[in-house]
Amino acid sequence: MLDSLRRNASGWVAKVLIGLLALSFAVWGIADIFTGFGGDTVAEVGDQKIDAATYQVELRNEMNQFSQRLGQPLSLDQARQFGIDRAALSRLISLAALDGAASDLGLAVGDEAVGIDITTDPNLQGPFGRFDRDLFRQSLQQNGISEERFIEQRRRAMSRKQVIEVIQVGVAAPEALIEMVSRFQEETRVAGYVILPQSLVGEIADPDEETVQKFYEAGASAFTLPETRDFSIMVLEPEDVTRTMAVSEEDLQAAYEQRRGEYDVPERRDVHQITFASEEEANEALTKLRGGENVETVVKGLGLTMKDVDLGKVSRDDMLSPELADAAFSLEGTGYSEPVRGPLGWSILHVTGIEPGKPSTYEDVKEELRAAIELELARDQIYDIQNTIEDARAGGEPLADVAKRYNLTVRSIDGITADGKTRNGDTVELPELPDLLNTVYENQQGDQIPPLDSGKDGYYWVEIDAVNPAELQPLDEVRDRVVSIWKQQKRADDLEALATSLVERGNAGESFEKIAAEYGRSVLSTPPLQRYAQNDTFSRTAVTRLFAAPEGGFTFGPVGLGDSLIVMQVKDVRSPQLDANSDKYKETRTTLVDAIQADMLQTFVVGYQQELGVEVNNTLFQQMTATDTGL
Repeated sequence: MLDSLRRNASGWVAKVLIGLLALSFAVWGIADIFTGFGGDTVAEVGDQKIDAATYQVELRNEMNQFSQRLGQPLSLDQARQFGIDRAALSRLISLAALDGAASDLGLAVGDEAVGIDITTDPNLQGPFGRFDRDLFRQSLQQNGISEERFIEQRRRAMSRKQVIEVIQVGVAAPEALIEMVSRFQEETRVAGYVILPQSLVGEIADPDEETVQKFYEAGASAFTLPETRDFSIMVLEPEDVTRTMAVSEEDLQAAYEQRRGEYDVPERRDVHQITFASEEEANEALTKLRGGENVETVVKGLGLTMKDVDLGKVSRDDMLSPELADAAFSLEGTGYSEPVRGPLGWSILHVTGIEPGKPSTYEDVKEELRAAIELELARDQIYDIQNTIEDARAGGEPLADVAKRYNLTVRSIDGITADGKTRNGDTVELPELPDLLNTVYENQQGDQIPPLDSGKDGYYWVEIDAVNPAELQPLDEVRDRVVSIWKQQKRADDLEALATSLVERGNAGESFEKIAAEYGRSVLSTPPLQRYAQNDTFSRTAVTRLFAAPEGGFTFGPVGLGDSLIVMQVKDVRSPQLDANSDKYKETRTTLVDAIQADMLQTFVVGYQQELGVEVNNTLFQQMTATDTGL
C-alpha cells in the first residue's frame, strides 16, 4: 500500500523522478560528496536534510519492489550489489533538490489543499469511493510512518509539483523533429526472401576423437553437474507454542471485560467534513448553514463537490483526529458542529444519519478471544524458547533432539542447487522462509547458523548436512551428448556460412531468383514490413538487419521460430505519408514532448544539486546498509 501512497504523493511526477536515480550519482559523483559528519542526518542538499528514518523507509520500499520483480526476497547484501542502496539515496537527494527549489521560490501549499488532496486520493478510498480512515491508518502503521509525517510529505510533494509544472509549461517539440521521428518509425520495406533450413547442409559426419576431446574440454561447464547441498530445517512459530497453552475461564472473562471495546460494534454516523482556510470563514459558513442555506451551495462555493467532503458512514476511530471525532459524535442528533481545528485546518462536521452501536456478548466472542490470547502469549514466550533452543545447540545437542523436546518437526532436503532445483533441473518445493537458499549457500557444513526470522513472528534453524561439490561428468558418460551438441553447432555454423556466401553473391550483382533456384527454392515476397515487426518467419534480428540494408541490398538473419535462416533482399523502401492530424503523429509529438520535459527536469535538478551542494554522512550511510536489521 505504501507504494501507492508514494506514487500518489507526487502523482505523475514520481514517474519522471524515477529517471533521476542513476543520473544524480553519475553527475555529482558519489565518491566526492561522502563525508563523515555525525548525527541522524544521512544527507544534506543545501539546508534540506534527509534523516535516517526517511532513508530507511525509502530503502526498504526500493528493496521490496525489486524483490517482487525477482520473485524472491532480497537481502541487504544483494541490494548493495544491485546498487539499490545508492539508488534509494539518489532519489531522496533529487527530491530534496526540488524541495530546496520550492523553498527558494517561496512556494507553499495550505492545509485545506493538502486535506482535499488526501481525502480525494483514490488509493485511500474504500470500496464505495470514499476516504477510508481505517485503510489510511493501517497503511501508515504497516509502513512505519506517522500521520503528521505523511501529511508533511504530501505537502512537500504538492510544492514539488508546482516547481515541475513551471519548468515544463509551454514545452513543445520542433515539427522537423516530429517529422523525422515519424518517418523513421513509420517507414516500411518490401523484401524478397528465401528460407534456408538446416537440411540444406546435409548430414554431419561424426567428429574424430581429437575433436570430441577438445569440444568437451572447451565446453566443460555444459557437462558439469552443479553443486548441491543437503540440509535440515526446524521452524518455531507462535502456532507451535499455542498447542501447549490453556487459558482459564476466569482469565478469559477478565480479558473480555478489558477488551470489550474491540468486539462491540461501534456507533457509526454519516458525516460530511467541510474544511476551511480559517476559523472566521468556518464561522461565516456555519451561520449560513444554520440559517437555512443549502450545504451543497456552501460546498460548491469552496470549489468542491459533495463527494469531496463526504466521509461516508464512520466510527469515532475513523475520524482524522480526536478533536474531529468529538465534534461529530457529541451532537445529540443530526446537524452541524461548531468549527473545530483539525490536522488539515478548520472544519464543520455535518451529521446526516446515526447508526447505533451494538454491544458484543462474552459467549459470542469467547473462542475468538481465546485464540487471540493464546497467540499473544505464544508471541511473548517464543523469544525465550528460541534462547533455550540456542543454549541446547551451543551445548552440542542435535537439532533432531531439540525438535523432539519441543514437539517440532525437522525437515530434511537433499540435493538442492543454489537456484532451488535438483541436478536434473526439477524444481523443489521449499517452505516459504525468508532468505532460506541464501543461508544454505552462504554457510558450510558444521557451521552453527544463528536462528533466522521466519517472517511470521517466529524463527527457523538451518543445519548444512552435506556439501556436494560441482562435478565434471566423465567424457565416457556424456560422449553421445557431446557429439550431439557438436553436430548441432557444426550444422548451424555451416548454414550460416552458406547464408553468408549467398548474401555476398547477391550483393555482387547475381540474380536472387537464380541463386534461389540452385537450392530448389523460390523467392517469396513480403507485404510492407514495419521497423519493429516480428513473427514466426521474421525475427527481430532479421527485421533489424533488413532495415539496416540499402535498397536492393542483401542480408540474412534467423527466422522467428525454429533453427532456419532467412536470406532477404530489400526490394522497396517506402516513406510514409505523414498526416499531422493522425493519432500516430499526435502520439509521437506527445512522446517527444515528454522526453524533452524529462530532460529539462533532470538538468534542473542536477543543476540545483550543484548549486545547493550535496553532502552525505558516509559513517551513518555505511552503518545503515551494513546489516539487514530493521529493514
